[in-house]
Amino acid sequence: MNNFSLYTFRLYHYLLTARDALEYSIQREHKVEVYNNRKKILTENLLEGTPFGDFLTNNGENGEKIKEKITAFINDLYSPNSTILVPSDEVVRVDRAQIITLYDMVVGISETLRDIVFQYIAFGMKNKEIEPIIVQLVNQDEKMYRIVLTMLVMRTFEESFAEFQKVMTESKGKPTPQSNYIVQNELAKMSGFLRFSRQHAHCTDNETLDLLDESLKFIEMTEGRRQRPDGKNFKQLFDELNAKLNTYAASLERTWKFTYQQVVEEVTRGQNSQPASTNNGAVN
Repeated sequence: MNNFSLYTFRLYHYLLTARDALEYSIQREHKVEVYNNRKKILTENLLEGTPFGDFLTNNGENGEKIKEKITAFINDLYSPNSTILVPSDEVVRVDRAQIITLYDMVVGISETLRDIVFQYIAFGMKNKEIEPIIVQLVNQDEKMYRIVLTMLVMRTFEESFAEFQKVMTESKGKPTPQSNYIVQNELAKMSGFLRFSRQHAHCTDNETLDLLDESLKFIEMTEGRRQRPDGKNFKQLFDELNAKLNTYAASLERTWKFTYQQVVEEVTRGQNSQPASTNNGAVN
């Protein structure tokens, strides 16, 4: 693997580590070992002498702003100051009340890092410096990330919307402080994350984009901005959409894992040569 491709993969791996914090929104056991490994990768790769650390240094004021944003992300999730993720013995306790805050942080930092990676992809393709398998991997990841993010956020959105409906039923359809809070601080924020993600999507295939658009159309139904199909209640619509997202996400993950393993094996084979990092400055 040539130096430019290897460097781009290392930047991509940093993005991968940051966005994997989305897993903490899933209600399951989360191991401290994985948490500590993510923390180590995110922290150590900000240092000069690492591909990402050198990228930040060589990009001046903009690089410093990105570094500050990532440092805040690490502090909010992977430090003793975090109230969202708290290591306890061999597992990580997740404050479910702050899942929307978790989404907010991951969506923001992921988009910043994803834009950097795609700048390198575009530069490498233009100058014929990047190997096709790296382009393939990043493009597969792009589709998977957009769909998995939508799938996870929609699960939380469904919970909040059900609570909203319950409150409105109890108040006989009249808005209350509680219903307003759910709309403003939960539903509106989550719909904002998904609209933001759709606007920044780099993928262009119809299958992915159509499903993202279908998800946003469904959100418009919950907002009263679009009619529901005749004869279907919201629970049925949630179930149908979730089934589509789950099935497609699983398919994308299988494809991505196969390519990712190929890249890792190729990188591992080339480790003995230890190529010097190149092209770690600004890409225009």
